[in-house]
Amino acid sequence: MVSPVVLEYVAALPLGSHAIHCYSNKNEVAQIFDSYLQGGLERDEAVHLITPNHETYTNFLQATNVNIESLENDKRLGCVLIADFLLDKDRLSSTKALHSALKLIQEDEEFGFKGTRTFTTSTEPHYSNYGSPSDLLQYERELGRSFNLPLSAVCTYNARGLVDAGLDDLLLTLFKPHGQIIFRGLACAQGEQTSVRGTAEGFR
Repeated sequence: MVSPVVLEYVAALPLGSHAIHCYSNKNEVAQIFDSYLQGGLERDEAVHLITPNHETYTNFLQATNVNIESLENDKRLGCVLIADFLLDKDRLSSTKALHSALKLIQEDEEFGFKGTRTFTTSTEPHYSNYGSPSDLLQYERELGRSFNLPLSAVCTYNARGLVDAGLDDLLLTLFKPHGQIIFRGLACAQGEQTSVRGTAEGFR
C-alpha cells in the first residue's frame, strides 16, 4: 500500500514538476495515478495518460476507480500515444515530447483548463523498444528537472524489476533528471532524500 502522505504529495504536485515514480507492484501505480488524477480534477487541470496504444490505456483505467466515459466527455482525461514522442518511429526524442506537450497544453487551455498533467504508466519498456538505457537517460536529462510550462509529468518505473535485473545503477541515475522522487513510502523534492541507494536496495 502507498502511504497516505505520499498520495497527498502526488495529488498536490505543482505545475512545472517532472517526477519519477518507482513502484514494486501494479497496485501502487493505480493508487498513485488515482491521487494524481484527483489532484488534477481539484485544480482544474486536464490529465493525459502516455501509453503505447489505446488498448493499454483502457486496460489500465479499468483497474482504477475512474469513470472513463464521463471524464473523457468533459475533456478532463485523455490518451497520448508514445509514438508522438518518437523520432523516425524508433527513438525517443525530448524535442518531439515537448512539442507534443505544448500542443496538449494549448488544447487544454482552449477547453478552459488551468494546466496539463501527464502520467506514463510504465516507462522502462520504452528503452528496449526505442533505444537503449543510455538513450532513455539522455531523453530524461534533456527534459530537465522542471518545466517552465503549465505542465507536470510523472514517469513511472518498475524499481523492483530494474533492481532484480541488476540495473541498480540505471535506476539511481534516473533519479537525477527528475525534480521529485516518489516511492510507496517516500515522496520528496530532489535533494531532500537522505539515502537514495538505501531506498533502492529496499526493492531486493
